[in-house]
Amino acid sequence: MERKFDFIGKRYIAYFLSFLLIAGSWFYGAFIKGAKFGIDFTGGALVQVKIEDKNVNTETLRQLFKGKVEGVTVQNIETANEFLIKAPVKGDPNKTVERVTRTIKEKFNGRAEIRRVEMIGPTVGKELREKGIMALIYAMIGILLYVAWRFEAIFAFGAVLALFHDTLATTGIFMAVGREFSLPVIAALLTVIGYSINDTIVVYDRIRENMKVLLRSKPFEEIVNESINQTLSRTIITSLTTFFVVLCLYIFGGGVINDFAFVLLVGIIVGTYSSIFIASAIVVDWYKRVKKVK
Repeated sequence: MERKFDFIGKRYIAYFLSFLLIAGSWFYGAFIKGAKFGIDFTGGALVQVKIEDKNVNTETLRQLFKGKVEGVTVQNIETANEFLIKAPVKGDPNKTVERVTRTIKEKFNGRAEIRRVEMIGPTVGKELREKGIMALIYAMIGILLYVAWRFEAIFAFGAVLALFHDTLATTGIFMAVGREFSLPVIAALLTVIGYSINDTIVVYDRIRENMKVLLRSKPFEEIVNESINQTLSRTIITSLTTFFVVLCLYIFGGGVINDFAFVLLVGIIVGTYSSIFIASAIVVDWYKRVKKVK
């Protein structure tokens, strides 16, 4: 016997939980901890260094740069003796990188290996930040137009609101755990949007098919609920498969793609939740109000 869950009947509980998640994570992340931006958006210099000394840690390096390079942050990555050193740029970024690398080499001689160097000026960083935000907005507009063309405006409204939900929730959690925004994070958010809309479209397709047959014999709310149940196994299997792949990237991929993988992990969970509980529920409430159906 096929098991049916009353997802639509629990939609107001889902709305409340989503509100708590988004409001709580944004309040804590943005206003208490404060949003953090990497050098991609603020400008600065990044040096990845491997130091063959087991006694060296992040605090040792922070003390090393005191009075020599201001505003330095140090992050331990991958192994115990590999570090990301980030410094804000004042003036010529080449000089900042030179001061960082010279300080390291003078202290550790041949025991330090410079593995990566990146430099971004503050003007370029601001431009990248603005373009990253616009990329997210353009993606939302494109999806809105596509769904409105393929289905109808009511479905497009539900899909885009669900995507806003996914983006806000994922971003809020990302800020709450104290991670830094960077270009790979923006790329991950765009990937989450694409993944989430794919799940939503599958559910919407089933709703449209069932509406053609059942709309006159069943309430619209019941049709939507049946459609979600019919696509539930596909949604869960797809999400779990993707989740385990991204989990491997998060665990074994190293520090360079760690933030990217973290956003995808959170986004897959949030996107799956919104495809089941939010996107179709919004359509039900909007459809009942506009079409005056039960």
